[in-house]
Amino acid sequence: MSQPLLRPATRRATTQPAIVRLVLAAGLAAACAVGGGCSARTPGPGLDTPPENTVLQARVEQALATALDVDADTVTVEAARGVVTVRGQVASGFAQQSVGAIVRAVPGVTRVRFDIEIEDPGAGR
Repeated sequence: MSQPLLRPATRRATTQPAIVRLVLAAGLAAACAVGGGCSARTPGPGLDTPPENTVLQARVEQALATALDVDADTVTVEAARGVVTVRGQVASGFAQQSVGAIVRAVPGVTRVRFDIEIEDPGAGR
């Protein structure tokens, strides 16, 4: 009796995906080790440390000053380690939502706190 012959193409077809998976896994592991971790939440270069408080405060104040739907003269801003506190008075709930969206869009802001009085709480709902 003769033994069945294995064709090289069949043999490569079964071992090649395993080798490819091994190489990809090794590459991914190396990239994670070099890059400091693999996560969708891993910040990009320069974003892992919030800007200094005064720089962040100036950026937020500038963003609010250029916004068309917010009166920046009625609010004050404080920044500490990425947390921005907005104090003052706004015309409506809509204005408060706008302030929050503008502040959150500034690079370096990790959290927004409000200490705001709303003149017309029912407006903007």
